[in-house]
Amino acid sequence: MLKDDQMVVTNQNGDEAVCDILFTHEANGKNYVVFEFVDSHEVSAAIYIPGETDEEGTFQDIETEAEWDMLDQVLQAYYDELDAEEDEEDEEEEDEAKA
Repeated sequence: MLKDDQMVVTNQNGDEAVCDILFTHEANGKNYVVFEFVDSHEVSAAIYIPGETDEEGTFQDIETEAEWDMLDQVLQAYYDELDAEEDEEDEEEEDEAKA
């Protein structure tokens, strides 16, 4: 059973892989989804094209270097934010242990 933040990606050979959705990003009128394959931990992205319902939709390959560069920057900011949150949690735990 998939969690709310997961999706199944099917490749050209029909093989399915479960992915964790890291985040979505909108830029230049396009919706991007950045995801990590559960098995390999490889991170990738695609353009999401909504379907008639929230559960339907298709993905389109990202074709331009400019789009990949933009998403790389957004991904780095995402990781930086996660690191900052972890550091903050560590500091809070240290403060609680001292009290």
